[in-house]
Amino acid sequence: MTMQSWMGKGLLLLGLTAGMASAQTGGVRTKVPFDFNLAGKRFAAGEYMMVPGSQKVTIISLSEGKTVALALANSVSGKTAGRTGRVVFRCYRQRCFLQEVWSPTQVNGLQILTSPAEREQARFVEGVYFAVLGEAVK
Repeated sequence: MTMQSWMGKGLLLLGLTAGMASAQTGGVRTKVPFDFNLAGKRFAAGEYMMVPGSQKVTIISLSEGKTVALALANSVSGKTAGRTGRVVFRCYRQRCFLQEVWSPTQVNGLQILTSPAEREQARFVEGVYFAVLGEAVK
């Protein structure tokens, strides 16, 4: 292998490491007491870290220690995250969907784009919002 290809791989690895490190900060750590859906997947109740980024939210399972989902989102304002942050779900009977992530380190929250599965649920029953308070990740 040439020196240039090793350097390229080193820079790639450095970029991946920096990206993973930045994904660990500025988010909201929370314990979700129920199963929820996001991006076509179902996630078990448990501890998660939700890291808002530019038009996306990264979901990290703390029990697994890895990124389990990435969801597209739009900026939303009009509420406050408070000191600890907040994660909002919309539930339709037994199915809950991640709706919003509010990090105390950011001015606006992020609203997750509505999935086809959630639109289907909304056709039959009105959703109820649940907010789960978090812990700020600095």
